[in-house]
Amino acid sequence: MATLPELPTFNLSPSTLLDIATDLVNQVRQAANDLVNHVSPQDATFENTLLPLADIDNEVKGKVQYLALFQAVSPSSEMRNASSAAVNMVDKAYLGIFQTPSLFALVNAVYKNYVDTKSEDQKLLNMIHSMFMENGLDLEGDKRDRFLWISNRLIELRVEFMENLSSDPGYVWKDHYELKGIATESLQALPKHSSTSQIGIKLKKPDITMVLTRCHIAETRKEVFLRSQNIFPENLEIFNEAVILRDELARLLGFSSFAAQKSRHKMIKSPHDVDQLLDELYNHLQPLAQKELGTLQRLKKGDGKDGDHSSCSLYLWDFDYYHDRLLREKYDTNHELIAEYFPTEITIRGMLKVFETIFSLSIAPVEVTKEQIWHSDVRVFSVRDEQSAFLGFLYLDIYPREGKYNHAANFNIYPVRA
Repeated sequence: MATLPELPTFNLSPSTLLDIATDLVNQVRQAANDLVNHVSPQDATFENTLLPLADIDNEVKGKVQYLALFQAVSPSSEMRNASSAAVNMVDKAYLGIFQTPSLFALVNAVYKNYVDTKSEDQKLLNMIHSMFMENGLDLEGDKRDRFLWISNRLIELRVEFMENLSSDPGYVWKDHYELKGIATESLQALPKHSSTSQIGIKLKKPDITMVLTRCHIAETRKEVFLRSQNIFPENLEIFNEAVILRDELARLLGFSSFAAQKSRHKMIKSPHDVDQLLDELYNHLQPLAQKELGTLQRLKKGDGKDGDHSSCSLYLWDFDYYHDRLLREKYDTNHELIAEYFPTEITIRGMLKVFETIFSLSIAPVEVTKEQIWHSDVRVFSVRDEQSAFLGFLYLDIYPREGKYNHAANFNIYPVRA
């Protein structure tokens, strides 16, 4: 069996991360300048124009995901900030490539004259030509200036939005009696306030789910739910601005909306088709939903220990609680008991075995040094096909911690090329 490739390094300093980004930006800009300086529209071909641009695209996509990973997983706030700055730098440089008129002139010349029928080549040409078109190369004057400003502003908003997601969402502090229904073992694992001895509910998914499904006290569920829906309030203005700017950008390109611009490349080709599909799903599922909702409402109405007993109104902070009650009381389903049969190590091995069986893979743990992972929780596996050819590395980082992305996630680090 062939030796494994060398694992990438993750024990970088913020300055090193920024240096990598700077080198990538310089490399990309130099490649673009070389292309413009050595090829004219009259001489432009698929080989001397499209392939170099594809190489630039591959170079950026092959490294920017590595730079961006630290923003979501690094325990160091300095590294997360450096990652955000690095991504911002690279994304703007990448965007600039596809907003360069002289490069578009080369691509457009190939696009108009290309006669090869190779499907993969044609697809690449169409994709790159479309990238230029969707970056405003058909616009002129004030419209083009506005388009360029919005494009760069959207990159800044995205980076700022992601930075906020990695910040601390805070706690809801509650007395013991306000958490009635939650298992003692679970409460003992939660932090205690140094001065009040109250119990801290971290506004992250594991703690939120625990309270919403198990806590008998409606007011506690309500507060935790509402607080969890209002974390990172600074992102509200960012999101609002991004939605408005995306719409304006799409209209500058001649589309009726951002959704119309993006959906035309999807299997479902228009917002109208999306609405039609959702309406069909709604009409089929609504009767079933009303039936299940009625079951939960009756369960709440018969609950003599919770909230307004004269009302069977089911609020958003009630749904998980009464759904869990229904599973326990009607179907004798106890997820906490079930979880005892799925300890972490056995569960991971079982999941990987499923993938091995379905996809004819071989997945094996890899011994790593501290320089090759970003946190001690991280585990690394090698993945090979049925001919023992190496396919890639799989990193597992499954436990929550401060500064880590606040939800389940799957991040690519480097794209694999067959």
